[in-house]
Amino acid sequence: MLMGNMSATAQQMILTPGETAGYSKLTTNKQLVDFLKQCDLQSDQMSVNYYPLAEGRLFPVVTFYGNEPLAGKPTVMLLAQQHGNEPSGMEGLSLLIRDLANGLHKDIVANLNLIILPQCNPYGNDFNQRRTAKSIDMNRDHLLMKAEETIIIQQIFDDYRPQFTGDFHEYYPFGNGWQEFGYRRNFDIQLGGLTNINTDQAIRDIFKSEILPWVENGLIKKGYTFFEYTLGDFPSGERLRHSTIDVNDGRQSFGIAGTLSLIVEGMNGRDSLERLQKRSQSQYETALLLLKFASDNADRIQQMSAKAREKLNNPVDSVSIRQDHFRGDDVLNYPLLSLKTLRDTIFSVEAYHPEVKSLLRVYPPKGYFVPVADTLLINWLKCSNFVFSSEIPEGGEFIAYRMGVINSSLLEGIEGSDPEVFKETVNGIQSGSYFYVPVTGIYSHKIIIALEPQSMYGIASYPEFDYLLRQERFPVLRVE
Repeated sequence: MLMGNMSATAQQMILTPGETAGYSKLTTNKQLVDFLKQCDLQSDQMSVNYYPLAEGRLFPVVTFYGNEPLAGKPTVMLLAQQHGNEPSGMEGLSLLIRDLANGLHKDIVANLNLIILPQCNPYGNDFNQRRTAKSIDMNRDHLLMKAEETIIIQQIFDDYRPQFTGDFHEYYPFGNGWQEFGYRRNFDIQLGGLTNINTDQAIRDIFKSEILPWVENGLIKKGYTFFEYTLGDFPSGERLRHSTIDVNDGRQSFGIAGTLSLIVEGMNGRDSLERLQKRSQSQYETALLLLKFASDNADRIQQMSAKAREKLNNPVDSVSIRQDHFRGDDVLNYPLLSLKTLRDTIFSVEAYHPEVKSLLRVYPPKGYFVPVADTLLINWLKCSNFVFSSEIPEGGEFIAYRMGVINSSLLEGIEGSDPEVFKETVNGIQSGSYFYVPVTGIYSHKIIIALEPQSMYGIASYPEFDYLLRQERFPVLRVE
């Protein structure tokens, strides 16, 4: 049985690898690449580039826009399988690629420049594991970028600057805690928007007011269950919240740069093959709904992103570097499947924390000085696509943070550092001793979040860079 909207009169009937196997086997990277080459031959609007990885695997990048992206149209980027044991996003996007290659949905893609990264973690896919060959969780790597696969994703984002992104994942609802509780989540699809409050308010608003109900209504009509992406160990009484505020995941890392950025969380099976056909179809339908929304609102999305990015070029009063989730006025009606009756039970959740508030703000500097001698920091700058140079700006005041006591803080359920800092003026900056990173452009907020020592998700919060906090003076200087 073919999935998607494949026409019987199509020029050539192409099956995805999943369809060919009847969804009884997982698709290998080689099988996916062979399939994409077939599709590429079918369509003059499609092209595929491949980034070589270790052991002969390839990272495919599929585009639908002819020879080059067209001005006046928003660019949409869909990506899947950052986690290798979450295959349904890749399978769903494979169905979408096949249909587009066969000329279907022309009315949708005519208004868009479309980029699809169907398999971001080929090694994890081939070994059915979450992490990369170097045991890196890619969706926790978009700030440090230790994995070459994450670097590729961020480079593609920087090259194309998409205004709309959708990141396809799966969640696992079958843990022991839920089993003992007697209920579990049963949402075929969960959809999450931006939560970091440094992202553009208008972009966050359109997700809540328009995209959420649009996708929900569309999926319910197709017979799927749906909920806004919600995290928390409910059986143990943990608070419920709408995902992370950390810019190290794909969605927030794109969103902090003025992008309408979403995460799709399909429901995994007890293993990667269980119900794979239905799971893949639900991801396919979700991708179509997101593309339809982007197409119908193409001008709005392009203008919204342009305004958000223009704001990033202009000075702002402050940027939040410490945030947390808080309770609002609403009680969450949380439908959970009873494992005994196999019917939904609605739980009224008072420990619902949908609001994100700032705990600490800093005013943006003109830029930062990063020591030339710190090769680890310089390599990170290069991977981050941040602009930097050896020039020393005229008329600036150079400020260092003198480090005080470093306390532990518990935010978002993750233990981190909360250092005391004291500002002091630095004189006698020598030419050639620092690289200058201006705080401007679409990455301006990301730069501040990354380089402030008190930032809860800055680079100094990671073990690789915690040496920055152990010095009497924080090595990265502010230029004010």
